[in-house]
Amino acid sequence: MQDVLQTERLTLRPFRPEDVEAFHAIWGDPEVIWWGANESLAVTREGFERLLARHEAWPPGIGWLAVCPRGEDDILGDILLQPAPFVDGIEIGWHFRRDAWGRGYATEAARAVLQRAFAERVVERLYAIVALQNPRSLRIVEKLGFSAVEDREYAGLPHRLFALDRTAG
Repeated sequence: MQDVLQTERLTLRPFRPEDVEAFHAIWGDPEVIWWGANESLAVTREGFERLLARHEAWPPGIGWLAVCPRGEDDILGDILLQPAPFVDGIEIGWHFRRDAWGRGYATEAARAVLQRAFAERVVERLYAIVALQNPRSLRIVEKLGFSAVEDREYAGLPHRLFALDRTAG
């Protein structure tokens, strides 16, 4: 996903190599990435570089975007469309700094990404998998109109798989 998206309050843009420390501020925080935050900037840097390289192999419209306040370059979080590791399809996901929680940024960013993905026919169906112990993300998928498909274990934790079709609503 190389194009910039604008919402009322946000700019969603491709990650750049110089964003690694901002990325680490999210992925290194154990309250944000409670299933396995990485406290080492060096290890985050390696993973971030692999993520940027993977973008080259993904089809147009698929990828990770940095989420910034509109008109600013401060990274609040990330929003993604990527091949899902848990089902044959594309998943949507998000991760935000703690100080950005509760402000509707994830919902706003996700809505923009899924609307573009459906409008450009990048996908006909999107998936989201949410840990049952993550009530914030469970509320977001409900606000976005996703329907529960099934409960399953993923990464050793109970999760709920959701789906949203392009033709829904």
